[in-house]
Amino acid sequence: MKKFLSILTATLLCGSAVATFAACGGNNGPSGVVGGEFSDDAETRVVRVWAHKSEAEDEGKVYATIAELFNEQDIKADDGKVIRMRLEFYSSAETLSNAINSEIAAGTGGLPDILAVDAPNIAAYADAEILTDISAYISEETLSDYVDSVVEQGTFNGGLYALSAMDAPTGLYYNKDLLKEVGYTEAQFGSIENPWSWNDVFTALKKLKAAGKAHQIKLNLGFGGEEGAIYLYSPLVYSAGGSFFGADEKSTGYFDSDATINGLKVLEPFFGADTDGETWVYDGSNDDAFAQGEVAFEVHGPWTISTIKRNYSSFVDSYDIMPLPVYEANGKKGTAGAGCGSWCFGVTPNAKDKQAAAKVVEYFTGASASELLYESIGTFPTHKSSFASIQDFQTGAAASLANILTEIATPRPVTVNYPKISSAFSQLLSYIETMYGDSKYDLKKQASELCVNIDA
Repeated sequence: MKKFLSILTATLLCGSAVATFAACGGNNGPSGVVGGEFSDDAETRVVRVWAHKSEAEDEGKVYATIAELFNEQDIKADDGKVIRMRLEFYSSAETLSNAINSEIAAGTGGLPDILAVDAPNIAAYADAEILTDISAYISEETLSDYVDSVVEQGTFNGGLYALSAMDAPTGLYYNKDLLKEVGYTEAQFGSIENPWSWNDVFTALKKLKAAGKAHQIKLNLGFGGEEGAIYLYSPLVYSAGGSFFGADEKSTGYFDSDATINGLKVLEPFFGADTDGETWVYDGSNDDAFAQGEVAFEVHGPWTISTIKRNYSSFVDSYDIMPLPVYEANGKKGTAGAGCGSWCFGVTPNAKDKQAAAKVVEYFTGASASELLYESIGTFPTHKSSFASIQDFQTGAAASLANILTEIATPRPVTVNYPKISSAFSQLLSYIETMYGDSKYDLKKQASELCVNIDA
């Protein structure tokens, strides 16, 4: 437990991708409760859920609706009792973190049946026995409808510890109209089967520059603080055959390996100055630079789709999304991947009836709940059946990003040591951004120095 307390203090459970990496903050206790009128008795089994949102926020309102719908279903536990969900709101990631921390420190078994947990922290929770394996309670048929990345991110040491109702896949937004103006055809754009490499992107930018058109890429390296870097760019490492850690959970020899470093070096040319002394990376402050045609490319999650649909309807048919570009060496391209992941829900060892709690998790993260979240706040569903049935995902950029999620999404590193790795990765990308071109620039040396802290 002491080990977990230090991890929890370090992470503060901040950095959710789907929550647009909102800043932490909040009160010390639950700000609201749904299902508070229910109590355990001969006919009722109450399952307590701690959420990381306020009931006043849009996401919190959806959670409240899902809880109310669940309580109308009269779903029964194996012993015949009717399961009632008591959903307790903890206003923010930090408030939830503090509540969990307090209960663990007190040692009185006060944790609820179910906890919200950000996807990258599942391994730490599982290792510290704050979440329990629910694989025995979730059928293979049920699991088969979740996108593979959700199951992968929720699995640790062979056990399933959490599931999610929402996701935030990443990709490379590209301006089709601009690229067609410099000779590209639809068939030449990157795809899952035939992805572009970063060399291909750089070539396209040079063609756009020569034609006097917008010729920068919006990398969003500062998006979401430290967590945004690994959320957007962890696939660079995998594409080059690199890794963040080894079987012993140590990063030395992996995080600083030649393969990992080669994967990150693909960004270097974009920070080099062109003949006019201008870099290829957009450094302006316009959040809508892509939608407004200031840049030809943008690396981001699904939020840009919503922005364009809402505010730039005339641009909807002018862009699309391809997988994050891959590593390329000697004419051979690496494997395509995509960032993903969001908040999940898992069962704690304190649950009075783990099977009943698992049924709540299954409902709370099921297809109907997932679709309700999409309709209300725009987060991507986590179920294959949802993508097949929702009209929005049949054509256009949303369909492209949905295919990326279902086919090649790559969870962030599943490791107990994730907080340190995330921080080090952010520092390494910042080093590329600020130091590339300097005579003292040495990416591999910088990565090796960061490994010392990761493995300490």
